[in-house]
Amino acid sequence: MLDELTEHGDRSRAWRVRADDGDYVAKLTFDVPAFVEPGLRIAAALDRAGITTGAPVPTVTGSLCRRVRRWPGGWTLALLEFVEGRPIDWTTPDAPEFCGDLLGSVHRTLCGLDDRPEPAGRLLDFYAAEAARIGGPRGGALADAVAAVCAFDRRAGLTQGVLYGDPAPEVLRDDRGGAPALIDWGTPSWGPLLHDLVSWKLFAAERNPGDPGVGPRLVAAYRARMPVEDTELAGQELFVDLHRAIQAAWV
Repeated sequence: MLDELTEHGDRSRAWRVRADDGDYVAKLTFDVPAFVEPGLRIAAALDRAGITTGAPVPTVTGSLCRRVRRWPGGWTLALLEFVEGRPIDWTTPDAPEFCGDLLGSVHRTLCGLDDRPEPAGRLLDFYAAEAARIGGPRGGALADAVAAVCAFDRRAGLTQGVLYGDPAPEVLRDDRGGAPALIDWGTPSWGPLLHDLVSWKLFAAERNPGDPGVGPRLVAAYRARMPVEDTELAGQELFVDLHRAIQAAWV
């Protein structure tokens, strides 16, 4: 039995697959396997380390996804483990601590893996290329934001690692006491970990506009899991500027 989980399917579609041995998620993504597989490998590595991600289920040949030629373009199909839980309500009192702890655990785990999978690209290189492609004032503003982050990195030595990448985190919470989950690893990249932290902080603040303490509480919970020096945190506003330049460039 199939139940579609997506409302709009321009870039991806997902279905809940009910089978005799349990439930799964079939995800169809408008990308070629070379860009899909790295995220699946990262999700699998985190799952093996004890962080729930909706890990991929290998095919009989051992691959994590396959090209589907029924649709035009670069559609790729993967089968994932279904994760029990519901999307977290970011307005609940403990959401900042819950999500900050989860992101800190994800970053610390990925940094500690001996056989860490590599993502498909590098975040700042991608945005620099986007700035050149877009051009004009919007491209120039994005290029300036990238350059400011790179300059700060040279001075402060930002911690680099695998980024979740998506500015709208897919965090699940199991009310029955299960582990938190971070699903949908479709856009991981390599870059400063501060980028993820600032993205999640902004996401939480946008959903709690009347509570200025939400962002600092998320950062504090993150640092309890993934220590980060004050010298790095001093660059947060540069990543806020980058985030805004990205949004403005893609309007």
